[in-house]
Amino acid sequence: RQISGLISNAKNELIAPADYHAHASSPLERIAADVYPLYEKALQEAGALDFDDLIGKTVALLRHTPEIRDKWRAQFRYVMIDEYQDTNAAQYALIKLLIGAQQNIAVVGDDWQSIYSWRGADFRNILRFEKDYPKSAIIKLEQNYRSTKHILDAAHAIISKNAQRSDKELWTEAGNGMPVQIIPIGNERAEGEAIVRRIKQRLDAGLRNYNDFAVLYRTNAQSRALEEACLHYGVAYRIVGGQRFY
Repeated sequence: RQISGLISNAKNELIAPADYHAHASSPLERIAADVYPLYEKALQEAGALDFDDLIGKTVALLRHTPEIRDKWRAQFRYVMIDEYQDTNAAQYALIKLLIGAQQNIAVVGDDWQSIYSWRGADFRNILRFEKDYPKSAIIKLEQNYRSTKHILDAAHAIISKNAQRSDKELWTEAGNGMPVQIIPIGNERAEGEAIVRRIKQRLDAGLRNYNDFAVLYRTNAQSRALEEACLHYGVAYRIVGGQRFY
């Protein structure tokens, strides 16, 4: 699975099997470099493409066949792209090949919200947009409708340390809200305990109802410690958009 993932990343970077050895730095990457051409040979013999080939082969086709490239440039007079900050190298190349001389392209994105670097997304694509398309107009949507000012200020204080980023300052009409609290926790079990214990205290005191609480976590695997704490303290819960561990 790890080797498959490394080959997938190479395809997203448009690195050919013959060139991958030059990019391999770890023992596992060197093994992947040996497997990559064998894998491509097996695909070719089967007359098959994998998921990453759907874009990679299209990029190669458009690059090397001008008449097909011109046909599809004429087909798509306008190109609109959402979540542009999460495009990878292959997608970036495909977009540039599809945009004709008129450069009728509109994108929506925010380099501050790029979260898919682990699957090849490059936030620098959106930072290069003005250079790639110098006639473009940039419209900043800086009003935030979801968070209070304290939350926006905390997020801005962190993101402002990024060396490469766009300049903007989010604002809200939602008021200051409660200050952000940061609680150091030793491990995931202690984290679940700390969160659910605070919920339980407010419920028992009659200060809040169950519907007043939501716990956000990054990956589904984190639900286990929270569910165990909820069961221990007798706090009813509902998982939204995922599977209950218990």
